[in-house]
Amino acid sequence: MPLHIPVAVLFSLLILGVGATISLYHFNETRRLLDGANHALFQNLADDTREVLLGANDSVRRLFMLLSASPLADARNAAERLQHLPEITGLLGAAPLIESVMVGYGNGDLFLVRRPHPGARPPEADAKARWIVLDVPPREGTPHQAHEHAFDAGLRHLGMRVPKIAPPEPRLSDWYRLAASTNGLVVTPPRPFAHAPGHGPSFAQRNGATVFAVNVDLSAMSALLRTRARTASTEARLLARDRSVLASSAAAASEGDGVILAALADYREVAVLSRQLAVADERPWHVSMAPMPGFGSEDWILAVATPDDELFAEAYRQRERSIVFTVAAVLLSFPFAWGLSRLLTIPLHRLADQAYAVSALRFDARSQTGSVILEVDQLADAMALMSGAIARFLEMGHRLGSARELEAVLEQVALGAREVSGASVSAVHVWDEGPGRGGDTTAGEVAASDGSLTRDPAGLLSEPWTQVAREAEGPFSFRRDGPEGLQKAVCVPLRTPEGEALGALALAAAQGSPLTAAPAEVTGFLVALAGSAAVALENQRLLAGRRALLHGVIRMVAEAIDAKSPYTGGHCRRVPVIALRLARAASASQAPALHDFRLSPSDWEALEIASWLHDCGKLTTPEYVVDKATKLETLYNRIHEIRTRFEVLKRDAEIAYWRGLAAGGEETALRRERDRAWHTLDGEFAFVAQCNRGGEDLPPASIARLERIAQRRWSRTIDDRLGLSRAELARRADEPLPSLPAEASLLQDCAHHVVPRPDCALYAEGNPWGFTMRAPARLYNHGELYNLSIRRGTLTREERFKIREHIVETMVMLSRLPFPRDLATVPEMACAHHETMDGRGYPRGLHGEQMSGAARVIAIADIFEALTATDRPYKDANSVAEALSLMREMAARREIDADLFALFAREAPWWDRDAPSDGGAEDGLRETDPAPSGPPAVTNPATQASFP
Repeated sequence: MPLHIPVAVLFSLLILGVGATISLYHFNETRRLLDGANHALFQNLADDTREVLLGANDSVRRLFMLLSASPLADARNAAERLQHLPEITGLLGAAPLIESVMVGYGNGDLFLVRRPHPGARPPEADAKARWIVLDVPPREGTPHQAHEHAFDAGLRHLGMRVPKIAPPEPRLSDWYRLAASTNGLVVTPPRPFAHAPGHGPSFAQRNGATVFAVNVDLSAMSALLRTRARTASTEARLLARDRSVLASSAAAASEGDGVILAALADYREVAVLSRQLAVADERPWHVSMAPMPGFGSEDWILAVATPDDELFAEAYRQRERSIVFTVAAVLLSFPFAWGLSRLLTIPLHRLADQAYAVSALRFDARSQTGSVILEVDQLADAMALMSGAIARFLEMGHRLGSARELEAVLEQVALGAREVSGASVSAVHVWDEGPGRGGDTTAGEVAASDGSLTRDPAGLLSEPWTQVAREAEGPFSFRRDGPEGLQKAVCVPLRTPEGEALGALALAAAQGSPLTAAPAEVTGFLVALAGSAAVALENQRLLAGRRALLHGVIRMVAEAIDAKSPYTGGHCRRVPVIALRLARAASASQAPALHDFRLSPSDWEALEIASWLHDCGKLTTPEYVVDKATKLETLYNRIHEIRTRFEVLKRDAEIAYWRGLAAGGEETALRRERDRAWHTLDGEFAFVAQCNRGGEDLPPASIARLERIAQRRWSRTIDDRLGLSRAELARRADEPLPSLPAEASLLQDCAHHVVPRPDCALYAEGNPWGFTMRAPARLYNHGELYNLSIRRGTLTREERFKIREHIVETMVMLSRLPFPRDLATVPEMACAHHETMDGRGYPRGLHGEQMSGAARVIAIADIFEALTATDRPYKDANSVAEALSLMREMAARREIDADLFALFAREAPWWDRDAPSDGGAEDGLRETDPAPSGPPAVTNPATQASFP
C-alpha cells in the first residue's frame, strides 16, 4: 500500500476523534452551565416567593395588631366605622397580597374594605376609585340592605350604590365561625372569595363579639410565577399540602400539571430544595421543588417544571453545530491530507534535480519544499550549503521583498527621527519571523545620513543593539566610537499595542546635538513616533496579508472553474494575462481615441480581479451541458437506448421470419423480407446515429426523415416506471398508466422529457440586475426526436440558454459580494464580456458607451483567448493571424471596441513571442447553435455563441 494512503486516513481519523471529543465536552459543559443557570433562577424564584409569603404573613399580623387595639370593634354604625378608614387603607396599601379587610359584628353587621375590581360598575369603575367600602347593617327579619361606597386615594367620597346581590351573613361564614370558637388567630384553607374574584386563605381573630378577618389573594403569586418562566413551556405551581394548586403560571390545566404531580408522588415531604427528572408523553422534564412557608402552620410547595428539550436547546444546537463542523473539517482536511502525503516523495525528486543543477552551476533549481523525514531534510540542508552564499542571499532577498508602501513608511520614520533629534544617522530595523524562517531575525532597513537614503550608514545596524532591542521594553542608549565621530546612540523598540516586537528605531549623534543635550524630550517624541510607526507597519502587514488571501481565494475559484471540464482548460488563468497586457498598452497609448483610458491603482486591481472572476458563474453550469458532444447525450449518450430499440425491431423481423417458416411459408421470400427489413433498420439507425453527432447542419429533409422513423412502433412488456427516481416519477405523475404489453414510438418526445423551469425573478421585467435575456419556458427538454432535430450543433435552445446563463450567475454572484468601494466596479467589468458595442449582446443588452473601458478590454481578451486556445478538445486552435482576421470582422460589425482592437492587433506579436507554452486561452463554454428565434443572429466566432 502506498504510504500516503494510511497517512491520509490516520490524519482524518485523528481530526474526527478530536472533533468528537471536543463536541462531547462542549455539549456536557453547556448542559452543566444551563442546568446551573436554571437552578440559580429557581433559587431566586424560591427566595422571592418565600419573601412575598413571609411579607404577607408579617403584614397580616401587623394589621391584626392594629385592629385589636382599634375601637373599630365597638363602632355601632357606618359613620363611626369610616373614621378608621385611613388606618385600614394605609395598611392595605403596604400589603399588596391582602385583598380585603372584613369586620363581622355579633349583631350581623358587616364592614368590608377592599380594592376595586376590574370590570365593576360605577362608582367602583371610576378611574379615581382606589378603595371600596361595603357596609351591611342588620335588619331583623329582612334581608340585609348593603351600601357600597367608593373613595379616591385621598379618601374623598366618589359615590354610593346598592349591590344587586347582598353579601352573605358574616356570622354564617367559615372564617367567622372558626374565629368565634377559637382564641387567637385562625387561618382558613385557601378558597374562592365570596365577594370578589380571586382565591386565597382568610385570617380571622375574635375581639369580643366582633371578628376581624383579612383575605389574602394568591392571584399575585400567579403573576410572579408567570414572569419568572424559564422557557415558553415552563410550568410553575404553588401547591398546598394536599397538592391543590394555590398559584400557577398557566391560565388553565396543562401538561406541566401531570409532570409536577408525578414528581411529587415520590416526595411525601419536600423539606429541602430538590430536583429530579420526570417524563410525560415520552418527553423528559426537569422538575425543581422547594418548601415554602404557608399561612398558619401549614407549609406549601413551590414546583417548577421545564421540558428538557427547551432547557437544553442551546446545548443541542451547539452539539449539532459541532457535529457539522467536525464532519466538514474531516471532509475538507482529507484532500489536504491526501495531497500532503503525496508531497512527501516530491522532495526526493526535486533534490535529484537540484543535484544536477548544482553540478551545472545553476542555483535557480534550489528546492523550496521541506520534508518531515529527517534524512531528507539533512540532504536538503547539505544541498543548500553547496549552493553558496550568492544563492542564499538571493533567496533571502526574495523572501524579504516588501511592498512599496512599506518602504515609504520606513523612509518617513527614519527621516523624521533624524530631523527632530538632530542625529547624524538614523535607521529602522524591521524583523520578519514568518513561516519557514526558523525564527531567525531578518532586517529590512532604511537609513538616513546627511539627507540621503543609504543602506546602514556607519555600520549602525551591525552593532549588538539589534539583538538587545528584541527583548527591550523601552528605549535604551549606548555609546559607540567610530571614524565618523559618533558618540551616543539611542534605540527605541517598535512594538504593537499588543506588545509584539516588529523592529527598532536607532539614531546616533555627536556630542552637542539635541539627542545628547536634551535626551528626555527627544526620547519622548521618539517613543511616540515608534508607536505610530509600529501601528503603521502592522497595518501594512495586515493589509498585505488580507489582500494576498483575497487574491488567493480568487485564483482558487478560477482554477476550480478551469479544472471543472476539459472545455474550460486554462481559460480563467490566461484571460487576466491578456487583459492586463492590453490595458497597459491602452494606458500608455497616445492615440486620441484612447486618451481617456487611464486606470487608477484600484482600477488596476479591480481589472485583475474581474478578469480572474469573469466566468465564475460556470460553477453552476451542469457539466453534461458543457460537455455535450452528441444530441442525445444527457448524463450519458442515449443513442444506446435507440440502438437497443432498433435491435428489438430487427429481432421482431427475425421472429416474423421463423414464424412464417413454421406456418409453412416460402423460405426464400421470407428471408428476403427479413433481410430487407434489416437493411432498412440498419440504414435508419445509421442515419439517426449520424444526426446524433451534430457535425453538420441538418436540412429539413433530414428532419422529415427523422419524423418518419419516429413513427415506427416497438412493443415493450415491462413497466418503464420501475427503478425511477422520485423526480422522474413526479414528472410522469400526469401520464396515464399504459396496459402491458404497450407499443411506443421508436423516437419519443414524452411529457416526462420536459423539465419545467422553476419560478425565477432573474429574468422578470425590471429585475434589479437589468437582464434582458428571455428565458425559455422550459428548463430542459430531453425529448429524443426534439434533440435529434437540432438543426446545428448538439445543444437545444434550453441547453444553449443554460450555457449563456453562466454570465447571469456571474453577475448575481459578484453583485452579492461585499466589495469595498474601490473595487465596486468588479461586477460591471467582469460581466460585460458577452455584450456588444451595438447593444445586441447579453445578458443586459448594453451598448458600447454603457461599458467601461476595462470591460471592453476583458471582452477582447476573452475572444482572443478562445480563438487561439490550443487545449480545447473539440476544436483546433486558430493562429494569431486567423484570430485577428475574425476579430477584425467583429470590430467592423461593432461587436467589439474597434479602437482597442486596433491597438491589440498592433501588439499581437506578444502572443507569438511571450505566450505560455500551454497555448492561448479559451472561453471554456461551447455554444455551437444559432439563436432559435428573433432577429438575425450575429455570431461571435470566438465562442461560437449567438447574440440575439
